[in-house]
Amino acid sequence: MSRLFIGFLLLLMACAPAAHFSSRTLEASVLSAHRTVAILPFEVTQDRIRLSDIRYTGTDTSRATLQRVQQEWYDKQARESQAVAYQLQALLQAQLREQHPKAGYSVQFQEVAETNRRLQQAGITFATLPEQSMSELQRVLGVDAILSGQTDLYQPLPAGMGLAARMLLNEPLLGSTEPSAIPSSQATTNLTLHDCRSGQLVWRFDFERTGTATLKPTRLTQELVRTSAESFPYRKK
Repeated sequence: MSRLFIGFLLLLMACAPAAHFSSRTLEASVLSAHRTVAILPFEVTQDRIRLSDIRYTGTDTSRATLQRVQQEWYDKQARESQAVAYQLQALLQAQLREQHPKAGYSVQFQEVAETNRRLQQAGITFATLPEQSMSELQRVLGVDAILSGQTDLYQPLPAGMGLAARMLLNEPLLGSTEPSAIPSSQATTNLTLHDCRSGQLVWRFDFERTGTATLKPTRLTQELVRTSAESFPYRKK
């Protein structure tokens, strides 16, 4: 690999857009009473176009065929969203452990396998999970607080095609302050912490970042834990 190419990659990384995030602790007094916390599967929405989604339907351009192809795409997105929801749940717990503070946490995080087992045993499915009250989740899971996440993954172009499109449009790749005509991929995530007994929202963290790398669950959870570290309520000082 040439030095010029390595330098170009480093320059791209240095000019990568920064994450935008904000944090709010709403009920600090409630947090001290928490001893156990469950992490739920995320709520995930996807609006993504990838090369695997681009299909040739032949000469049949009838309304029925187009509707069928569109429905198959929606169904695929829904299946993938559910898979990503459980993946983000497990990865968030893994990152909380990996990036734990030296003094540790003031609470115990329930194993996600145990959380999901209890939900399944109670007949609570992924589809019906958002309908459950905090008191019901406390009864089923036996925890003091619920940590949940809502993520929207937006990818308007297949990976790699955004850069190619900018080159075709003769847009500068680096150093320009002008907005690009090519929309960027983006991940928007909200982490919320609820007190089970009162149902109150006690902490919220909002995160947004552009770039295809952030669409990857591992990268996303790494950045979520890293950027929320200063405000995360259970970190011992």
